[in-house]
This record gives sequence, C-alpha cells and structure tokens, in this order.
Amino acid sequence: MKTAIQIGLAIIIVALVYFIYDSIMEPVRFRQEVVQREARIIDRLKDIRQVQLAHRSRYQRFTGDLDSLVAFVKNDSLPVVRAIGTVPDTLTEREAVRLGIVERDTIWRKAVDSLLRRATYPVDSLPYVPFSEGKRFTMEAEKIERGLVELPVFHAFTVPEHYLHDLDEWRVYYTRMEGLRVGSLHEPSTDGNWE
Repeated sequence: MKTAIQIGLAIIIVALVYFIYDSIMEPVRFRQEVVQREARIIDRLKDIRQVQLAHRSRYQRFTGDLDSLVAFVKNDSLPVVRAIGTVPDTLTEREAVRLGIVERDTIWRKAVDSLLRRATYPVDSLPYVPFSEGKRFTMEAEKIERGLVELPVFHAFTVPEHYLHDLDEWRVYYTRMEGLRVGSLHEPSTDGNWE
C-alpha cells in the first residue's frame, strides 16, 4: 500500500512539473513565433517603403493603392544615372561635368530589375500580410503642408488580428496592439514603428 501511494505521488509530481514547465514555456514559445512573424511582416513593409520611395522619385507623389504599386514594379522603369570618369578633389561635380572631365548619362532600367531583389516572394503578393490567410495591408497616401510646402506622405499598416489570429490567447501576451506600420500621414516620415 505504501509503495502504491509513493508511485501515485511520483506520478502526480511528474505531472505537476510538466504543467508548471509548460505554463512557463507557453509565453516563450509565443514570443518566438511572434518574432518570426513580425520579422517577415517588417520585411514586407520595408519592401512597400522601398517601392513607394521609388514611385515618389519617379512621379513626385506616393500612391495609396497597393495594386498600383505592384503594377509600378512590374511595368515601369526607373532612371539610373551612369557616371563616366571621376571628379577631381579641386572641383565640384557640376564643374567637372561642365568642363567635360566627367560625363553623366541617364539610362532607364525596369523597376522589377531594381526593386525587391532580395524578396523571396512573388511581386504579386506584395500587398498581402504574411500569416494572415489573404488579408491585405492597409495603405493610404496624402499630401500635408509643412512650412508652406506640400509634402507627399503615406502609411501602410496591419493589425495583430490579421497576423496572430491563429495563435491561442495572443491578446494575453502580445503588447503591440497598434500593429506594425511604416510611414505616417501626419509627419513627413517613412520610418516604421519597429525602428
């Protein structure tokens, strides 16, 4: 009888140790999964920012439509300045070009060859939030006035409900309830809220 009680207590102790360990590890496993997901989403937001900046350099404005960003990457071209020669230390670049020491020529290169080179996903999936089962980033573009100058601004973002929906009790452990975003409609900034 005494042996049976000891075996029963040992089983209960092992079970309690397992449940305590599992309750300690649950937030750790959650955090590891969140870090992986946020890294992929941040990379996608950085790509959106890169394409938006290229779009602004070409058209002097940002676009508020994700599909037009994809079309821009797939169908448009970007100017690339080709430099021949080097500028001497005693001259400015403009003076060197005027004197014929340096030549500058603008060539056009397909945007798809210049942008998103490091992307591991098809260009058509740029608007979609990773881990969201097809949800799209929300993006807007406007102009704001700063010092009597109109400046183009944009922001793109996603909320945690989109990329954490399949994790149990994510509302308990997750602290970034505003989600992930890049840009701002109130300031001339293209920073992300993770930076």
